[in-house]
Amino acid sequence: MKVDAFHHIQLDTVYRGFKLLSLDEILRVYRGSHLSSDILKQKFTPNDTIMIQLMDFFRLPEINLLCSIIDFFDRHGIDYKPVYVYQDVSTAVARVHKSGLLGQTVMSDPERYIAKAPQLSTFLHRLVENNKKLFVISNSSAAYIDKGLKFLVGNDWQELFDVIISRANKPSFFKSPLGQFRRTDISGTFKDWEAVQTFKRGQIYEGGCLEEMIKLTGWSSASILYFGDHVYADLADVASTYGWMTGAVIPELESELIAANNPDFKINLKRLRMLEKLIQENQHVHTDEAKLLLEKWLDERNALRRGSKCVFNPQFGSIFRSFHNPSYFSQRLGQYATLYTSRVTNLLHFPLDHTFYPKRTALPHESF
Repeated sequence: MKVDAFHHIQLDTVYRGFKLLSLDEILRVYRGSHLSSDILKQKFTPNDTIMIQLMDFFRLPEINLLCSIIDFFDRHGIDYKPVYVYQDVSTAVARVHKSGLLGQTVMSDPERYIAKAPQLSTFLHRLVENNKKLFVISNSSAAYIDKGLKFLVGNDWQELFDVIISRANKPSFFKSPLGQFRRTDISGTFKDWEAVQTFKRGQIYEGGCLEEMIKLTGWSSASILYFGDHVYADLADVASTYGWMTGAVIPELESELIAANNPDFKINLKRLRMLEKLIQENQHVHTDEAKLLLEKWLDERNALRRGSKCVFNPQFGSIFRSFHNPSYFSQRLGQYATLYTSRVTNLLHFPLDHTFYPKRTALPHESF
């Protein structure tokens, strides 16, 4: 399902497996169309029974597998408890990831599994040439990071980074006050057991914690811009606790912008706004003719709203919007991300001293 910024369910986006639920079913299951804050609080362990949020591409195969299993159970009349199905699927997916099988498969054929980023090397070299310090914090193994960045950037990728951290165990990396770094090689073998006193450019480290990293680098929070693709696991803690400037990488943004700039979509959106203005102004006219016209306008409004949703995605619409409200995802994104973009290399279009000034947006009482 999709939820808006105010925790209201978008009623035409609720599925059990691959079956769209009716309004009556939704109201029965959720006792209304509003979800409490406690249900939406994000947790990270597979045994939590709260609502799980799809926040990155890694979740897509897991969600698809869940839908397929639930659909199979429902079609064959198999009794099940949803929380146990989720726990089993989540544990299985995590096991594939932690076993190294997923990483080995990707490393064996990076051309197939990793999307090329032609401008990434240019972007990183530009930063280094202008005396910017670069760091990478990854939950992946040193071998996986090395294989991926050699494919994307080149064999000299290590020399671009002042700090390289593997197996960081985010988001715990950002929360834990204790955690020691260890020097490691590309294979993940520890070079020594001595405590790390300083970071060396190009050297790969394992573990650690953010508190220790800040202590060793001496970097000021106000001078850091940190990019990640997961609002919670990457951005939430460093934004809210440490005051870092953060950038969210949202690949879907490119298709969203194409859809939003479609000429037919723009025409329909303009018509929708005109209709809503007419409905707002004439809702208290009580003649029979006015009532019929109002019903016609409301039907047309609903049709235009459904059509505008399907332009982005037939099942769920835009990831950023739930009809007239921001989506819950969009609201959380705005809370933890200073800026967001489809790819970091989009910053090549701006000088390094460019400042992004936020636009003033009208509050509800200012929009009349």
